[in-house]
Amino acid sequence: MKLKKAIIPAAGLGTRFLPITKAVPKPMLSVLDKPTIQYIAEELSSIGIEDIIIVVSPGSDVIKNHFGRYLELEKRLLEDGKTKLYEILCDTQKFNVQFVVQEVANGLAGAILCAEPFVKDEPFALLLGDEIIYAGENDKPCMKRLAEIFESTGKSVIATMEVFGDDVSKYGNIGIADEKDGVMQVNAIVEKPSVNEALSNNAIIGRYVMSGEVMGMLKNLTPRGNEIYLTDALDILAERGDLLASCFDGIRYDVGDKAGYIKANVEYALRSKEIGEDIKNYIKELAEKI
Repeated sequence: MKLKKAIIPAAGLGTRFLPITKAVPKPMLSVLDKPTIQYIAEELSSIGIEDIIIVVSPGSDVIKNHFGRYLELEKRLLEDGKTKLYEILCDTQKFNVQFVVQEVANGLAGAILCAEPFVKDEPFALLLGDEIIYAGENDKPCMKRLAEIFESTGKSVIATMEVFGDDVSKYGNIGIADEKDGVMQVNAIVEKPSVNEALSNNAIIGRYVMSGEVMGMLKNLTPRGNEIYLTDALDILAERGDLLASCFDGIRYDVGDKAGYIKANVEYALRSKEIGEDIKNYIKELAEKI
């Protein structure tokens, strides 16, 4: 079954980035000249997703405004002959986006369930807002890889990467029963284990393609405290043999972490045709001083 819908949870409070996130939603923090949420939406272009549902917190009109039209600015840019800037502005409007508000902070699964009226029992892509994935010219985009696996097998599939040492305890961790052509059969999941409890060195990252049954599974899970856990549904799929995982090409940036956010800005700036050479020279000069 072909994927047609995607969910981007973007309702977090962004407390690690205070005070800026008091006024600016974390998904609107920019990497170079583009908010992180736009990079995430652009990842979906590789698989032709028709509808994007963004789950926001109350008072997140700035995200809605970013993906909407700004008629006065469009008119001014055209009148001034600034066609390149006009095209950049239009790029923010090319997505078919719907918004839903997560009124109760009850975790990732709670955010996904907010999108249930739009998704219903259809399969969906899930992209978490704290991560952006850069795909180079010769790389297959992560979401394209996951979508191809889902469409050929009908099974839910998650992106994974290898982690080591203390980093193991920062992520969900998967047990692997088998691997063929880079596709792993997942047989168990443990949430943020210690090094000794880890099932493998494979961590779950924030890119998923979920089969149509997952939304129903989330609705029937027993909450733990105030939260419903996506990993509980994934673990059921793994026990049944219905969950796959795959590594990916390209570079992942954890933009929910201050150091990861700065690294993303530096590396995207270095790739920029406009300022890349200036930034490279600046970094060389800076390196001599530190």
